[in-house]
Amino acid sequence: MNDVQFLNVKNSIFPLDCAYLPISRGKLLVSQSHAVFCSVNHDEVEGLTSFIQGDTTEISEDIKQRLEIHGFFGPPREAKAPSRTVQIQITNGCNLSCTYCCTNSRNPRKSEITLEDAKNVVEITREKLGEGIRVAILGGEPLLKDWALDLANYAQGLGLDVTVFSNGVPLADENIARQCAESCKKGVKFRLSLAGPVKDLCDAKSGEPRYDAVIAGINYLYAHGGECIIDLMLFPEHVDSTAAHLHELRGKLPAGVPIAFGIAYVSGREVGQDLFESRRALEESLDRIAFEAGEIIAAVKPAPLTERREGCTCALGHHLHVRSDGSLFNCFKMEEKVGHLTEEGFENALDFVRSNPNPASGLQKCSDCVLNTICGSGCRSDNYLYTGNPELPLCDTWRVRVISELLADDWVSALEWPLHHLLSEAKNMGISCPDKIEPVIKSRHLIDT
Repeated sequence: MNDVQFLNVKNSIFPLDCAYLPISRGKLLVSQSHAVFCSVNHDEVEGLTSFIQGDTTEISEDIKQRLEIHGFFGPPREAKAPSRTVQIQITNGCNLSCTYCCTNSRNPRKSEITLEDAKNVVEITREKLGEGIRVAILGGEPLLKDWALDLANYAQGLGLDVTVFSNGVPLADENIARQCAESCKKGVKFRLSLAGPVKDLCDAKSGEPRYDAVIAGINYLYAHGGECIIDLMLFPEHVDSTAAHLHELRGKLPAGVPIAFGIAYVSGREVGQDLFESRRALEESLDRIAFEAGEIIAAVKPAPLTERREGCTCALGHHLHVRSDGSLFNCFKMEEKVGHLTEEGFENALDFVRSNPNPASGLQKCSDCVLNTICGSGCRSDNYLYTGNPELPLCDTWRVRVISELLADDWVSALEWPLHHLLSEAKNMGISCPDKIEPVIKSRHLIDT
């Protein structure tokens, strides 16, 4: 990083590793050890530099207050408490063929895990990680397996926090909806999904009739005392219809059913055709839906501080997920394989990922980057898809610069943005950057079917 200016810190109120990165308005002051940042205007740089290096003893009260708000005079920032998860894909079989399916599901794999395999996984999870660990039961469509609810109830009974993710179609059978409601009463959570706000859009994206069945299933579920969250997929071409018909959709559902918007990401059959081009496009769409549909959608707000981010949670070993054939992955995207149930075994693989974290500071490309405790090298699965190496982030001067500019405006949420949103923002700012970025390898879901 040739454009980094390291400071000779002599003023003891500052972290010893203060450095400047260039931004359009002046400099971004950062400390790797404290994981803090603050923008400095052109006309403030000389005076602040002298103050930090001990050549002067006074700076303006305005910049001093900004530095304090941004954490420069406090202790090093701490990382967010880890939220450990285990996801179990119990089948790749599905009753739909969604165009955006991140797992490329339709047909079951030739060999898939059994109920006993899955019970063993949740038993080890409880023993090794403790109570309250979040466990997700996925497909394909998990309710195509007649033991899906047996597993959910068993895991919940162990003290785990269990969620079943379903496309909702099976609940059109009232008996299945009733069984799901009984699981709800034991503490199991359900998330049911729709691929559009109206029948024609939803069914077209799903490849099969879906909308009417899901609406009927949700009503059956609530009639029997259950509850769920609806994940309504939001695609760029659906924004107009969502704004116009979201209120109508709510009228077809039991009162108070929460609706969460889901957005697609590159994985499986989704190769970019359903993505919002930029963060601005996404946020403008949400604003429009909120205004036209009369919904309250919480806006992301700027903040002067962020948690320390040594790496994404997958890179730091906080997760282990099981694919339906027994393969094991460190990320819910299931791209980087780390073991197999019948080879390493779940317990050994869990011990391995927990004891072998991959922080950004240990990656060759990131080791000397002054942002490596703030950025954390991005998403490990994205690194794998876009460079072919999970330990090699797709990062160059443009990415450091656009992140610096966004941090200068306190947009710490940008640290979680997907690569194509950062690229779009770089173009909008006039930063020299690639015209486009594309994966260099196929998603594993397109290879291991």
